[in-house]
Amino acid sequence: MLLLVSAAALFPIVLPARDVRSLPSRLAAIVAAQLERLGIEFGIIGAECEAMNPVVVAPTADRSVLGTMVDFAKAVPYYSGDLRTQRGLDHLTDCLAGTPCRAAQREERLVLPNRKAPELLRAKWPANNKLCPE
Repeated sequence: MLLLVSAAALFPIVLPARDVRSLPSRLAAIVAAQLERLGIEFGIIGAECEAMNPVVVAPTADRSVLGTMVDFAKAVPYYSGDLRTQRGLDHLTDCLAGTPCRAAQREERLVLPNRKAPELLRAKWPANNKLCPE
């Protein structure tokens, strides 16, 4: 499995660890599918995916995200579902996205990824906040 985590929202995406070399070219479609599942408007998804081009693979700029990734990875065995199927991976992604992050810090720093991602995206792309593309 691959565990991808947004540094800003701590939103996770879990996917099979196959064809890793092509991940940069597939990343926008993977993110778009997850954002659609999260109920994000099409205009916002399009703007975010367009902004992701080109994809650059590099070390993280925020090492605190690594701690969150470790916490997510340690939680994986506690979730039920067949992780060999897309449905099972989607269920795991949903469970991890509902996990409180940075809970040991001040209350205003608490992050629920499945709430934070839509909040940040809608603030970033307000002009694209439409249910259907024009």
